[in-house]
Amino acid sequence: MARHFALFATLTLLLSALACGLPIPASPSESDIPTPDIVSTMVSATLTAVVPAPSEEASPTPALAPAPSTILTIVYSRGGNILLWREGETPRTLTTTGIDEQPRISDDGQMIVFLRNGELYAIRADGTGERPLITRAYLDTFRAAGILEVRIQRFDFIPASRDIFFSLYAETDGYPMPFDDLQRVNAETAETKIILPQGRGGGNWTFSPAGKFFALSQGNQIRVLRPDGSEDRVVFTFDPVSTYSEWTYYPEIVWRNDEEGFYTVIPASTALENPSQPTRYYYIPLSGMPAQLAEFVTVPVWESFPRLAPNGMSVAYVRPDSGSQSLHIIDLSTADLRLQTASRIYIENWNPNARHVTFYNPEMASDVFAQAAGEAPAQLNDSPSGWDNLRWVSERRFLFRTSAGELRLRDGSAPSIVLDTGITEYDFTLAP
Repeated sequence: MARHFALFATLTLLLSALACGLPIPASPSESDIPTPDIVSTMVSATLTAVVPAPSEEASPTPALAPAPSTILTIVYSRGGNILLWREGETPRTLTTTGIDEQPRISDDGQMIVFLRNGELYAIRADGTGERPLITRAYLDTFRAAGILEVRIQRFDFIPASRDIFFSLYAETDGYPMPFDDLQRVNAETAETKIILPQGRGGGNWTFSPAGKFFALSQGNQIRVLRPDGSEDRVVFTFDPVSTYSEWTYYPEIVWRNDEEGFYTVIPASTALENPSQPTRYYYIPLSGMPAQLAEFVTVPVWESFPRLAPNGMSVAYVRPDSGSQSLHIIDLSTADLRLQTASRIYIENWNPNARHVTFYNPEMASDVFAQAAGEAPAQLNDSPSGWDNLRWVSERRFLFRTSAGELRLRDGSAPSIVLDTGITEYDFTLAP
């Protein structure tokens, strides 16, 4: 399942309640973790780890040759309709209501879910089987005094399944109010289940590679659960990262391939009061004690998040640098390499090769670059109309949307190809 930019995916309102009553002994906190000898900690706790190996006729677009084993399949919204593009084929219009948005596609490329007037719908990739999953009547069962309307906040497929995780929020006379819940619905049967009730499910979820567990990253702790909500346990606690605003910072999670643990990065909790307070990089096993791998000073989270490499074995971060900012990569050996310096730097994501970091300068945000240690930066966008939502398909290929609404695919340094125009959102998968 391709990762995507979703409402409140990383920045959500600072209104979540803390989970309680968890069925395990007290978890280790950040202050409990020994830090004097980072290298020896890393050798004993991490270096032995297994290293894990973005009735309407569709307009004509290029049909590219399919990859040998998987085919790039993209679902996107255009003019309030949902369309599907698959390599080697012309686009297929799936819906024609003019009000559909936010499509998501299953890992196998066969099922799509999307929002229609705030309700969650599903449709098969061949255009059949359209059905409502979460209706207005269901959402209204969660209304209470002071709530104008209940809406779906975030939704996505559970890896390799037909089940969708989703959470809700309330529209009020003031700020939107997240329910901090977590629910599941099946795209085939529309059967729903509350995984975590209101007040206990807030945060970002990240599934382990085989979908055996998911980590729930919250404002002051990380929990691990089974997809059905069982075996709920806190595996790590930390001081909340102050954003000095209404949103909550949820730490990023990268699982090991063997699902025995994951990596995370915890930024400074009080960056304004203590600019020298370090960000800390951890390995969190599902059994045993967490290990701090490194610490380093970064810019505050509202200027740029630290980003874990796709394999979790290094971190890209932005550091204050004599009135400017510098882009760094630090790895498990604590080798810290500076890639470049600019007036401002924001890290977008990583290339799947875990070597190249994608970044841009917010003061010149029309261009985006990728850079690895020891290499010059390479500009990724080749359109004069800028870019957004750049997502890597493979180590060479990536998708991006321009400010003019073009959806473009680029392979290495070759010119990008316009797949369609008037695009508002997209999602993709690589499937047989």
